[in-house]
Amino acid sequence: MNIMMPELMKSASPNLQESWDVIVVGGGPGGLTSAIYAARYGLKTLVIEKDLPGGKINVAPLIENYPGVPSAKGRDLALRFHEHAISAGAEMLFPEEVIDIITNERTLLTSSGRKFRYGALILATGCNERRLNVPGEERLIGRGVSYCAVCDGPLYRNKRVAVVGGGHTAAVSALYLSQIAREVFLIHRREKMRAEKSIVERMLRLPNLEPVWNSTVDEIRGTSKVEKLVLRRSTKSGTERVELEVDGVFVAIGVEPNNSLARKIGIQLDERGFVLTDRLQRTNISGVYAVGDVTGEPLQISKAVGQGTVAAVDAYERIFGGAYNSQSQRSW
Repeated sequence: MNIMMPELMKSASPNLQESWDVIVVGGGPGGLTSAIYAARYGLKTLVIEKDLPGGKINVAPLIENYPGVPSAKGRDLALRFHEHAISAGAEMLFPEEVIDIITNERTLLTSSGRKFRYGALILATGCNERRLNVPGEERLIGRGVSYCAVCDGPLYRNKRVAVVGGGHTAAVSALYLSQIAREVFLIHRREKMRAEKSIVERMLRLPNLEPVWNSTVDEIRGTSKVEKLVLRRSTKSGTERVELEVDGVFVAIGVEPNNSLARKIGIQLDERGFVLTDRLQRTNISGVYAVGDVTGEPLQISKAVGQGTVAAVDAYERIFGGAYNSQSQRSW
């Protein structure tokens, strides 16, 4: 993420204790919700986030489906989640990355060499954007190829841009970019999007947006920056390759779970690599929970919040015995 939020840095304490009741790995909506509930139960709670608290919602141009918040910029909502967790009593450590977990000792290690012990561990490690894996993409990242409309959109004021994808992120990115760019092309391999109907209808009414259906990107061309896309379009008579001149391309074709920690400690995953949990967000490893996008679709804030609540409540009831005694219940 290339968004700077200096107002958050005061919450990253360099002098943290070694033992915690609950450690949450990942500071997105699910992780921060777990932290809010755990802290309010009186549990010593630490959130470790490798980037910024709020996770991926920091880069969401617009959020309109979170209950009680009809419309908000992702960055604003992320800040509210963060402030709520801090006010509840949770501690934050960021930017910091967990690099290893020793489950039989209930211990984890971080990238700066710190070692923390936990009673319950909640994984909220989220997902990463999937890439097109076409010629020119890697070389032109940051020079016209982007995976975040809200981060890089302002660089393309009055220019021609393309959005690749057919889901919710692609639709809201196209909406956002239409307010900045001169022309927006929405490229999708099918002729119907998966995003919410109301958002798609609004998007398709935009005078400066043109959908390019039944098309995929074969190549991204440009010398020092993006200059054009080579598209493969399906027609009634077969396929054809066409060129589309653009100044930038925003890739929004889905995500891959950040499951390296889960794999390392033997947590069960589904066929796509998402973490498997039971209805109480428990994994197959005792004392370890998973919430949010790393558990699979639908990738929604409200789902992550619900899972974060369930995990924290179950940890409190099952591991700490419900009616919490700050001295007698701790054995780590």
